[in-house]
Amino acid sequence: MKERIIAISLLLILVAPVATLYLYMQFEKSALKREIKWKMIAGMDQEELVLLKFSKKDAETKLRWEHAKEFEYKGQMYDIVSAEIRGDSIFYRCWWDYEETNLNKKLKKLVASAFDRDEDTQKAKKNLHKYLWSFFCTAPFSWQATPLQKAGIAYQDTMHSTIFNSVLISPLTPPPRLR
Repeated sequence: MKERIIAISLLLILVAPVATLYLYMQFEKSALKREIKWKMIAGMDQEELVLLKFSKKDAETKLRWEHAKEFEYKGQMYDIVSAEIRGDSIFYRCWWDYEETNLNKKLKKLVASAFDRDEDTQKAKKNLHKYLWSFFCTAPFSWQATPLQKAGIAYQDTMHSTIFNSVLISPLTPPPRLR
């Protein structure tokens, strides 16, 4: 039972920072939406708005709708102030919501890094892996022991005898006997 409590506590400690930051970003996003809504109600200058034209088919396929008055197009968020349908085309007069666009980019990066899907992090890990791998795994070294002949005597035997002759010292006294 104690081990389960510790395991759950450690899991919460790992998840809490990411979840808290995500919730904070969502809160900030909703506050921005409210602020822009009040700006729209107060009346905006027409020069601040962007006019986007789509065919009805493009409006269904190219736009990712958040809700009836907000959509994402080419990674940018837009809030609809007015819409006008002329034949097969739809004209949206929109407020380009660059603050929400930046916030969405931050959220995507946060989620990507939390689930180890961030491209920069993956590239850095790959480079580190290559670097560390170069220390341990170099080109394979192939070596075979082949006896070298020198004047009819094996070269290794001569080398062995010259190296280890100094080690072979006979004891000064005979070893003790056990009874």
